[in-house]
Amino acid sequence: MTGPPGTELLSDLGRARDEVGEVLEVQLLGGGLVEITARLPHLAATARPGEFAQLRAWQGVEPLLRRPFSVAWTEGDRCAFVLEAVGSGTRMLVALRPGDALRSLGPLGNGFGFDPCPARALVVSGGLGCAPFPLLVRALRRAGCPDVTVLSGAATGARLYPAERFRRGDGGVAVLEATDDGSRGHRGRVTDLVASRCDAATIVYACGPNVMLAALASTLAGLAGPPRRAEVSLEAPMGCGFGTCLGCALPVVAGGGPDAPREHGTAWALCCRSGPVMEVSRVAWPELLALPPAHVA
Repeated sequence: MTGPPGTELLSDLGRARDEVGEVLEVQLLGGGLVEITARLPHLAATARPGEFAQLRAWQGVEPLLRRPFSVAWTEGDRCAFVLEAVGSGTRMLVALRPGDALRSLGPLGNGFGFDPCPARALVVSGGLGCAPFPLLVRALRRAGCPDVTVLSGAATGARLYPAERFRRGDGGVAVLEATDDGSRGHRGRVTDLVASRCDAATIVYACGPNVMLAALASTLAGLAGPPRRAEVSLEAPMGCGFGTCLGCALPVVAGGGPDAPREHGTAWALCCRSGPVMEVSRVAWPELLALPPAHVA
């Protein structure tokens, strides 16, 4: 969530709690995506759209660090997370079974903003960037947003997050799909679908690989009629989640807040405390893309 111009809004660590819960369900969604549902009462009661939790499901010091995941949705005392096995930590997480213990530290980070509620919301999801959006879509609709459209993109149809999981039973939510190989929906990038669906009443919410978010930023900057606001959830190697390890520092535009001219130069902000959600013009995109990729294992 973005603060007033000239300020840096840091996440409220006082809301986070170290909590041990029980895995209730592990679902294979296709294309390597896995959705884990666990009973985590504190996180379920307090998590806001776009915030995350640091998860751990193993004993000992290997791997040493927890892994960060957006809260995908909550229901009662249950929370869900969407992930895939890409390294030692995530392989242990996707190997969980009902009844296993799952340790969570959260909620952490700054999430998406929708106060006041937008007249139109355009949700842009790329690959695993689907993770924070079921919770956001439901929150937008409950806040009274009458027009919510999800643009869901992935490399292939098999890796698309199921459309009904964005809607969660709400027939008023539109889902349009795009795949790089054309196996489902629009053939091409999900950002191809953005320009024709933006106007001054729209707030754009996006999550996905940083290269996709940079392409979105370029698209929005080229519009004759830009959206009212655009927020992106960034990826970074968040080792601790609360600003101690400094591993998730990202380049941002320095001075004057998110609307500052680019010539003010570049500063650094911690993704876990100032983000992961930031206003799109706050991010120093060329410098971000020059960084090594964020491999979360």
